[in-house]
Amino acid sequence: MQEHFEKIKALLDERGIQYKASHHEPTYTSADAARIRGVKLEEGAKALILRGKKTGTNWLFVMPAHLRVDTKKVREIVGERVSFCPNPEEVSGCEPGSVPPFGSVLGLKTYVDEKLKGVEEINFNAGLLTDSINMLMEDYLEAEQPELVDIT
Repeated sequence: MQEHFEKIKALLDERGIQYKASHHEPTYTSADAARIRGVKLEEGAKALILRGKKTGTNWLFVMPAHLRVDTKKVREIVGERVSFCPNPEEVSGCEPGSVPPFGSVLGLKTYVDEKLKGVEEINFNAGLLTDSINMLMEDYLEAEQPELVDIT
């Protein structure tokens, strides 16, 4: 969603955080995105919206693009069983694959897998399948202030 892309850029600009925005062909998978960006898959930040089965609460979970979420670990963190949000477009306004790792922009609490801290830079679709942002991981953590957890 163009609005999310603009909000993320405004947030980063407001805080004086350097980033590179790029426009490219649509990327539907993390592997496609890494190939188009010319970066390692591990440097991609995959953002998933998970929903509590009991409360219906939605949360944003961010992890290295080459890993899979462990829903048992997520259950321990949020205190209930979770499933993938059945309609992430309704929650985020974004097509699958374009959800940015900024829950603050989406109105969701953000959890980030600790393993993502192992990369210097992250790359992610920023609300659109055709627009990406590259930035330092430490700057992302400063801007978003997520909760660091083990979810992979």
